[in-house]
Amino acid sequence: MKQIIQTKYLEELKLWKDVRRIKIITGVRRSGKTTILRQFIEILKKEFDIRMSQIFDYDFNNPKFLNYTYMELYDEIVGNAIQDKTNYVFLDEIQDIPEFEKCVIGLFEHRTLKFDIYISSSNSRMFSEELATLFTGRGKEIKILPLSFKQYYEYVNNISELDAFKRYMKYGGLPLIVENWNNDKMVEDDLSMVFNDSVTKDIKFRHSIGNYTNFKNIAKYVFEHIAQYISIHNLVSFINANNKTKISYNTIARYLEWMQEALLLYKCQVYNFVEKKVLQTTSKYYSVDTGIRNSESKFKNINSGFQLENVIYLELKRRGYEVHVGKLRNGEIDFVAEKSKETLFIQVTEKIDWDQVTEKIDWDEKSKNYKREIGTLEVIKINEPKIVLSLFDLTQKTNTGIKVMNVIDWLLEKE
Repeated sequence: MKQIIQTKYLEELKLWKDVRRIKIITGVRRSGKTTILRQFIEILKKEFDIRMSQIFDYDFNNPKFLNYTYMELYDEIVGNAIQDKTNYVFLDEIQDIPEFEKCVIGLFEHRTLKFDIYISSSNSRMFSEELATLFTGRGKEIKILPLSFKQYYEYVNNISELDAFKRYMKYGGLPLIVENWNNDKMVEDDLSMVFNDSVTKDIKFRHSIGNYTNFKNIAKYVFEHIAQYISIHNLVSFINANNKTKISYNTIARYLEWMQEALLLYKCQVYNFVEKKVLQTTSKYYSVDTGIRNSESKFKNINSGFQLENVIYLELKRRGYEVHVGKLRNGEIDFVAEKSKETLFIQVTEKIDWDQVTEKIDWDEKSKNYKREIGTLEVIKINEPKIVLSLFDLTQKTNTGIKVMNVIDWLLEKE
């Protein structure tokens, strides 16, 4: 199998090379951060003629680096740095080194040596809250997601687009599972390992969770209800009704926050078009990867409709959109995606009553599916693109200008 190359992220790193910013690469465990850094080091050597003596590469998943202190790391790098040259420093999964930020800022602000610094972490809070003050004006975050379906399909062989998409929905797009994409047992074991590592290292140990059973129950519920409305108040009632040990609102809120910090979950808030505000009491959650979600549930209770929504949500994030659920007076828009001055309204469905798509029929005579997917978009009078994505193999426009498109074609960027 050919090497997986994440061109988008490598090009972004090249764009920020030698810019006076600390490059901060975040992504869930095994999303390819380490491989991307290694590939970028090769680019530095081959395309920019950077010597190995100018490159300092530390992977803190390697046991030999576990006992480093921030001061030892700083002294070692400074002591071997090249004068009058830019020194390139790569600190992979550095979050477990106590006070690592002192080393990073010390290198960044060194008076006589020049450093171009790249750090990575599988915990977003490291760089968004705890170190916000230190890194303000100094950092550039690059967010890594698992492979898109378009990338995934480049690496699977002798399989149709539809069959590949079915596997992608079930097993997701983490690079390590793509390497063994046709070995179900190995893929399922790898996904279980990723989920357990993320939960254990980035949540359980980091936050010293006392009642781990309670946490696991919350995680199980949320992952089983991906793409569905979740209210913390309702979740408290549900868990306490089925649990001998009671759990508070604040505890559940913290658990959800920690899963987001570990980059396992994304929170998608609801925008109410009637009240013109974002709702605070209920949201939807999406998994960073459908394979991780399915691994947590032992590949049981897989709802393909919700999985499809999850795939579309992640693709919109990859394409740089801010995403909300749209709440109408009578109905819902699956995704309201905004980027710069562009807005997309998207409905996602597995199938549609296609005989009705191009016919002009009185509202009461329209099918339930038509009402939900196309009729809801017709209510929006904003003159922005409106798309219905479906597994049905058809691309066309309705007589009201709404584009109906096959989801696989959309993911593969066929127009």
